[in-house]
This record gives sequence, structure tokens and C-alpha cells, in this order.
Amino acid sequence: MEYPFKPIGTLHTCFKEKFGIPRQMNLVEKAPATLVFHPEFAREQAIRELTGFSHIWLIFVFHKAITNNWPAMVRPPRLGGNKRVGVFASRSPFRPNPVGMSAVKLKCIEISSRGPILHLTGVDILDNTPVLDIKPYLPYSDSIPQATGGFAPTAPESGFHINFSDKALEQCALLGKKIPDLKSIITQVLENDPRPGYCSNITDEPDRIYGIRLFDFDLKWVVINGGIQVIALESVI
Repeated sequence: MEYPFKPIGTLHTCFKEKFGIPRQMNLVEKAPATLVFHPEFAREQAIRELTGFSHIWLIFVFHKAITNNWPAMVRPPRLGGNKRVGVFASRSPFRPNPVGMSAVKLKCIEISSRGPILHLTGVDILDNTPVLDIKPYLPYSDSIPQATGGFAPTAPESGFHINFSDKALEQCALLGKKIPDLKSIITQVLENDPRPGYCSNITDEPDRIYGIRLFDFDLKWVVINGGIQVIALESVI
């Protein structure tokens, strides 16, 4: 049987590559995104009353993780990238059907010449991701206070303090004129330690420069003396 699944739109986010994307939604609360509907779905009637909801669920495709050889077991970063668990006990993007879901904040809805555009924050999703559906988040049923979290019972703590070099501060101030909350977004991305899980116990790598493509620049940083120092925001335009 064939199923009529068709993307309703495309999500444009500040995360331009997989490295550096938060591993869960809302870990970077102000990470922005816009959902632009494809023409046949860009109808104002389809989003009527949606503004009454503060958050929505996004159902999307892991379009950079499509593979015919999905693994039955994976190594979650939360377990240091060393211990295997079943793929269905994880949120790995490499799945039999590469479908993801995230609850994100709906900031506002813009009505444009192309139809409705949803402005969102708290995303953990790659730029240009195809979106299959949106659904309103219902606090009375979607929040389950007594739920247990298995091997991830609480939010991760990196313990890293984030510092900015003088150069990075200047660049951040300049770019921040057109990117709201830029320094806060960078800080939260790095506080979650985007390095591979097996690096989580390494607290001093002064000679290794990491790079993350964020918005339209490359974020350069190092791990030094138990903290993270941002050294530059290099334009890629």
C-alpha cells in the first residue's frame, strides 16, 4: 500500500549543518525558524485559530539521514557514544522511516503574499527540512508530569562556562544588529556541548578548533581549561 505523504512546507532554521544542532527541542530556547508552506497548502483557512496555541508539534523528515540500511541499535550521545540501545529507545535520525517530531514555540504568524509563514523558536532541526504536518500542542494531554525518562531522566548538563574573545564579542555585537538574541543563542548551543559523546569527558583541547555553521557565519571555538571560548564568527557570504 502506498501512503499519500507529501511535505506541506519547508522549515528554514539557523542550523545549516547537522553538527551543532541541539539534541532535543527547546534546549536553545531562542533558536529561530520559519515554516514556509508550499503553494497548495498556503491557505489562511488552514491555520485559522492556530494563534491561540503557544506551541506546536512539527512532524518532519530527517532528509539528510535517509538510508536503506537502518541500524537496529545505535549509540546515543547521552550515554557517551559508547553504549548501544535499540533504535526505538532513541531519537536517532537514522530510523526505518526517517520521521522526527518536535514541540516548538509559535511566536507569531505572518500573512505574506506567499501565504501564512509561521515564526518559531526552540527548534532542533536542520535548515531546509521538509515538514509533513503541524499539530497544536495541548498542555493538558501532551504534558505528562509523572513520565519517566529511561537513560535520560533529566536535561543534560555540560558544566561548561562560555567565554567570548574580544574579537568574537565585536563580531557578535555587529551581527546581533540583524540577528536578535545572537549571543544567547550561541551560548546555549555551546552549553549543550555539541561535540561527539565520546569527547564529553575531555575538558582541555586548546589546539583543536571546532566550527559550526550557524545562520550565515562559521562559529569558531575551543575547549580550554574546562570551559569553552568563542574565538570568531567568520562570515561565509
